Amino acid sequence: MSIRGLPLLLGVLSLIGLGFGVGYISYPLLHNAPETHAVTLQESPSPEQQKMTIFWEAWRLLEQDFMGKRPDVTQRTYGAIRGMVATYNDPYTYFVEPSRREVERDDLRGRFGGIGAAVEQSEAGYILRPLPEQPAEKAGVREGDLLLVVDDQEITAATPVEEVLALIRGPVGTEVTLVLRRQAAEGGTPQELTVRITRVEIETPSVEWRMLEEAADGRTGYLRQTLFTERSAAEMARGLAELQAQGAQRFVLDLRGNPGGLVRAALDVASLWLDGDVVYIEQKANGETTVFRAEAGSQVLDAPLVVLVDGGTASASELLAGALQDNGRARLVGEQTFGKGSVQLVHELPDQSSLHITNAHWYTPKRRPITAVGLTPDVVIGPGEDALVQALAVLNEPVGPARRPATAGN
Repeated sequence: MSIRGLPLLLGVLSLIGLGFGVGYISYPLLHNAPETHAVTLQESPSPEQQKMTIFWEAWRLLEQDFMGKRPDVTQRTYGAIRGMVATYNDPYTYFVEPSRREVERDDLRGRFGGIGAAVEQSEAGYILRPLPEQPAEKAGVREGDLLLVVDDQEITAATPVEEVLALIRGPVGTEVTLVLRRQAAEGGTPQELTVRITRVEIETPSVEWRMLEEAADGRTGYLRQTLFTERSAAEMARGLAELQAQGAQRFVLDLRGNPGGLVRAALDVASLWLDGDVVYIEQKANGETTVFRAEAGSQVLDAPLVVLVDGGTASASELLAGALQDNGRARLVGEQTFGKGSVQLVHELPDQSSLHITNAHWYTPKRRPITAVGLTPDVVIGPGEDALVQALAVLNEPVGPARRPATAGN
């Protein structure tokens, strides 16, 4: 059977970046920027105001005395914010500039307005690889065309990938103009051409599935979850339904290399496997603790399940794996997971940049910590071992006692 989902779409590079940046963002909601409160100047400035006086004096002196090319105001402002955030010494509390944030949002939505082409970075710059029957191919873009300009904005090898993607993407139905360089046949002169492409909605599925031909029984379904997006639960439900229609009675869920994504999506996916059980426990900075449960009514309540994990399994994917393990719903096979169990508030700032602030930590249903620890698989594979083969071996083991859902606080 063919694998469903995840074509090589525009944004393939951003998905990699997402894994070690946005992908670890795990708070499910985007919070509006906090209200701005006017500061009433007093006769005696507060210590904070005095420190800001020092900041502005340093700004003034740099503006006055620096010899050389000066960064613009935006660069200085963003640099100051990044420096301030860095003093908190938390890798998951960070500032994201507008273009990167726009790509980040697209990836977590699972759809965007694009041209239907992969973008690959090379020493020469950014290479386009159009997908079949997509607008880029129909407009004449060919495999290997070098991207020079997007809507009058020059593109070089030094241009950040997030900026390139943000320029190419845009509202569905709008037009983008690309200037490309095409290599000629041997000995020929490279050709420069301009193409205009109307953007369409491009979907970036986060789940792929197939019947496992490696399983001799012919009734084992395989699902791979690559990211937790707004569309993930619906994709997982569709995959399970199609596999069950093909005769699947047991499953392998592959979370290897999954950097996380939206916690709400992980909770919704957990509800397809768990029946009202505890999924995770969240403890906020103010001490408030909340227990989150799966919805009642699992799609595959008792079907045998094995989950594949590795060092790239992080954040929301660790949350799901820990819930399945603690509730006795599945055994984990693979390597120790990454160990990212913190929750970030995502504050959208007025210029479309964002500030990500660690605000809470979560724990498995049995209150096991995840941060800096990760999850230990039930079956740890050694170097050179095939995790999928081990997963099938686990599925073939005799079924043990009925599972006992974990109780929060155990």
